[in-house]
Amino acid sequence: MNSSARSRLILAILVVSFSVLSIAGYKAYAVFYNRPLERSEAWHLKVEEVSGTSPLQLRITTDTMQSAPVIRKVTIRRHDTEMTVQYHLALAGLAKPRLNWGEAYTLTIPDSVNEVRFGHHAEVIWRRSKPTH
Repeated sequence: MNSSARSRLILAILVVSFSVLSIAGYKAYAVFYNRPLERSEAWHLKVEEVSGTSPLQLRITTDTMQSAPVIRKVTIRRHDTEMTVQYHLALAGLAKPRLNWGEAYTLTIPDSVNEVRFGHHAEVIWRRSKPTH
């Protein structure tokens, strides 16, 4: 094997190794730093309508059955007449909490939204008593 072929082989091995390590790193990131809380993991999930608000506001509170993760980010996705709330978790020490356990998150509900869902699996946590559509 000449030196040119050996150099290409070494380069190919390095590229493949880097790719494998990058994928493994991303998977570790997803597991430890950006995992959405599911409804089944939430403990005492409570959704309350805040009286006297227009548009309607919901107060969402929850505790978790796990002690290590923190809520590092809250994202809201809207699709037609539905909204989905996701609490993104990270291990304690890896991120500054955006929201503490037991602290209320206030969500403003546009009049066109009839249902609020929670987590990656989008389980329903609130429905409007009189749908607008």
